[in-house]
Amino acid sequence: MSLKTTVRRYHELLGNAWPAKTIIVQNGWMIRLSEGVTRRANSVLPLQYNGDNILDDINLVEQIYQEHNLPIVFQIPDYCEPPHLKKTLCSSGYESVDETFVMASHISDIVPIKAAQRLHTVIEPKLAESWLKAFRNLTQYNQTTVQGHRQIISRIPISAKAFCTGMLDGIIVAVGLAVLERQHVGIYDLVIHPDYRRQGIAQSFLARIVEWGKDHSAETVYLTVQGDNVGAIKLYKKIGLKDRYHYRYLVKSARGKV
Repeated sequence: MSLKTTVRRYHELLGNAWPAKTIIVQNGWMIRLSEGVTRRANSVLPLQYNGDNILDDINLVEQIYQEHNLPIVFQIPDYCEPPHLKKTLCSSGYESVDETFVMASHISDIVPIKAAQRLHTVIEPKLAESWLKAFRNLTQYNQTTVQGHRQIISRIPISAKAFCTGMLDGIIVAVGLAVLERQHVGIYDLVIHPDYRRQGIAQSFLARIVEWGKDHSAETVYLTVQGDNVGAIKLYKKIGLKDRYHYRYLVKSARGKV
């Protein structure tokens, strides 16, 4: 599979599993607008381009985000159109942040993990207040951010979802969300309590999510992770996930704003 095809496939999955409130298509670019929570749901995805004046199209994008009082953000994967977009944005006052890895493997290539017997994992098919509360407690996000996540999750059009909660001796130590689409299971909002990291908890929790995927006929497992999260990347490679491609966000800097 070519890089171009790989990028498009996974960005379709990522977009469906983390849907924006509004999408405006402009000369092939997807301009995504939401509640201002998470860059993925509030950025331009330029996987194809059929315009003839890139600077005019960038200016139109900027006007749209300014009208909605949102930061101006482009999500730039390893493949994008036009190919010189990143260079053009950087020369126009944008800064590259949050290099992100998309990691995936066939589910049969995931290394078998023996789940910790002490870890009790509960999986629910629908969002519950208890899961959202646990997510907030583990992330320490403010109420606005958590409510933004709730709204995004409520828009997921995929019916096969798993809201996972991991408990150790009655204490919630992990949460995560799995979304299954076209035999691909994506793992989102994965959080491990900081006091319980590097104890095999994450591996055991992931093993249970992968098991759920197998039970639902998943063929591929994928997730995203920030490039500076060395520990998580090491863990994901250890269980068999492979680095498929990267994307980063280009954000209009304060000194570059018009």
